[in-house]
Amino acid sequence: MLDFEHYRQVYKNTLDEMFSHNQKDINEHLCTYGASQGVINGHVSRWLSIDENIHAAENDIFITNGCQEAYNLILLHELREESDCVLIIEPTYFGFNDCVSVLGKSSVTVSVDDVSDEAGAFQFENLTALIAEFKSQGKNTRLLYINPDFNNPMTYRLSESEKATLLAVCHQNGVKIIEDSTYSGFYFDGERGHSIKSQDPHGLVYYVGSFSKVMCPSLRLGYLILNQSDAATRADILHIKDHTSLSTSALNQQIVAGFLIHYGYSVEAWVRPIREEYQRRRNAMVEVLQSELDGSPIKWQPPQGGFFVFLKLPFSITSKDLIHCVENYQVTFMPVSYFSRREGKVINGIRLAFSYYEPEIIEQGTREFCKFLKERFL
Repeated sequence: MLDFEHYRQVYKNTLDEMFSHNQKDINEHLCTYGASQGVINGHVSRWLSIDENIHAAENDIFITNGCQEAYNLILLHELREESDCVLIIEPTYFGFNDCVSVLGKSSVTVSVDDVSDEAGAFQFENLTALIAEFKSQGKNTRLLYINPDFNNPMTYRLSESEKATLLAVCHQNGVKIIEDSTYSGFYFDGERGHSIKSQDPHGLVYYVGSFSKVMCPSLRLGYLILNQSDAATRADILHIKDHTSLSTSALNQQIVAGFLIHYGYSVEAWVRPIREEYQRRRNAMVEVLQSELDGSPIKWQPPQGGFFVFLKLPFSITSKDLIHCVENYQVTFMPVSYFSRREGKVINGIRLAFSYYEPEIIEQGTREFCKFLKERFL
């Protein structure tokens, strides 16, 4: 159970030592807006080095209002010319697509099928020809967005070699990477993989993460690690933040800092039972899918982590089908077409989420969902 007041007190105890119990200075630190770049950057830096093997200086970390603000800061900094664009491999998290659209920035999209083989292995070498094609159309690909670990909605997890290839291809083509690490800590089998950021010798990767999944969504606290220790980049992103959100809630930062201090800058002990519970919930869903849909043309793989199961369909699914399922079976799902802005080539599929409900409810809901599929399509 999260004890916010305890974490605040833990952080205040640290400030007592830092400011030699000078209450005026402590109150100034606790109750003002705080620095736009963040007030707990050093604590986040220590945690990242221990749990994620990412070694970032305090000055290269921005504490943001969730991942959404981190996306905005990168897009506003990098995409300045009309020809500048971000490459998005779809289907992907629609929140990022929406940020690009709202800011009036440009994107180019490729299907996940365009950069993978029939077995699903990624062939990122294909990106070179695609980037060249976009360039011939007057589009300058400056960024690539990817959610590489337990992707939302496709659930894939890039292998170490696939991450290395992606990094090499982006370096070759002068493209920087936005690595969305939202689900990377929720692995079910083996050990946590290496981030692209931790393997980046070229300073290409902007690393974006959030405490919403680790602690609770209402904190709305994220972080951005710059792609390189570059004073000009840091100054420009700070300028953008100063004139958009100004700063990130110092109260919420105090909770996170106290939480990190409490756990000795490694939250593995906190996250492990959460992972185990999510794994039980995944198993409840997958076991029903296996028993109910075995032998059907619908395909899926049990995800190695994250919050979702992806079902690949041999038929299209529409909003009308979704409404029918909700009204008649009391189950909702997300058509994967909702995660794509591409015209024409669309992957037919469904994203099911298992993160919210207890295993018994997931089992019941999955049976109803399978009944919907059988009665409507199979």
